[in-house]
Amino acid sequence: MIQLIGVERSFQVGDQTVHALRDVNLTIGDGAYAAVMGPSGSGKSTLLNILGLLDRPDAGSYQLDGIETTTLPEERRARLRRERIGFVFQAFHLIPRLTAAENVELPLILAGHSVRERRRQVADALDALGMTPRADHRPDQLSGGQRQRVAIARAAVTRPRLLLADEPTGNLDRASSDDVIGALEALNAQGLTLIVVTHDQALGERAHRRIRMDDGAILQAPGAPPGAASSARPGRC
Repeated sequence: MIQLIGVERSFQVGDQTVHALRDVNLTIGDGAYAAVMGPSGSGKSTLLNILGLLDRPDAGSYQLDGIETTTLPEERRARLRRERIGFVFQAFHLIPRLTAAENVELPLILAGHSVRERRRQVADALDALGMTPRADHRPDQLSGGQRQRVAIARAAVTRPRLLLADEPTGNLDRASSDDVIGALEALNAQGLTLIVVTHDQALGERAHRRIRMDDGAILQAPGAPPGAASSARPGRC
């Protein structure tokens, strides 16, 4: 599903060049559950932005479902992102004036679904996350764990093939974190590919595969298919 070959990404900060990603080679198959781990500044979020088509690499190849994404025009990238990728963020990013149901409905409106179809899909998504009783509540009327479950429902309502979660439990207590992790893992069990960026060792240990990063490089990616790291420099994948 995902293949990165020789991906590089740098940023200019004042008169210094920061190498956020260095010669990243990575393959992730359909239905995988992977945790991307590493210290702050190691390149985790930059990698997630590349995978989510929110940013382009300076060099290298990123293929999603066999499609070379680095050369696509922005309109095509946006359509691919809308159709195949869902996002869950640490800060939830819910619209305060909208109810839980209205927040979940937004991606369906953008995708052009009919009103009848939207209502059915929103109801199904909220029910799957146990949020039906809170459908008419605004974000400020919900707990942190409830807001994150609404955010997950919004990310999953279009039935993407890939879900990217950036520190999804970072603002939550342990009980709420367990609920959120359980919701994400339930989606993965249904066949959705799940990639989680986390500092939480306990969350990382639950993933089927752990990808460790430091200084823009992938140091360890157990579970890679044979030959997937053949073009990487020693110690990288």
